[in-house]
Amino acid sequence: MADIDRYDPRIVRWLSFRLKNGQSIGPEKLKAIWSDASETNNCIVRREHDPDGHVVYALYGSRGLQLPRRAEIRLRRMLEDAGYAFTMGAIAVRHPVEG
Repeated sequence: MADIDRYDPRIVRWLSFRLKNGQSIGPEKLKAIWSDASETNNCIVRREHDPDGHVVYALYGSRGLQLPRRAEIRLRRMLEDAGYAFTMGAIAVRHPVEG
């Protein structure tokens, strides 16, 4: 997944999700889906690990992301349509990227 080399207060984490049943998604495909859902090319995707060691897909974008709730709904629909089973938190606190 994309590396974020330094702190950038303009880029924040918007969403994260975990795939179920041993599924995975490649960085290019995930970035394409997130870019389409958020309606911007100014986005970053990362594969991270939660404290339990599970893979978490983190989606970052501009602090000024237009229509974030719509981006979340679109992303959920796109993942479902592609056959992914996942758990995703709703948009809440947006954390700046720290590197």
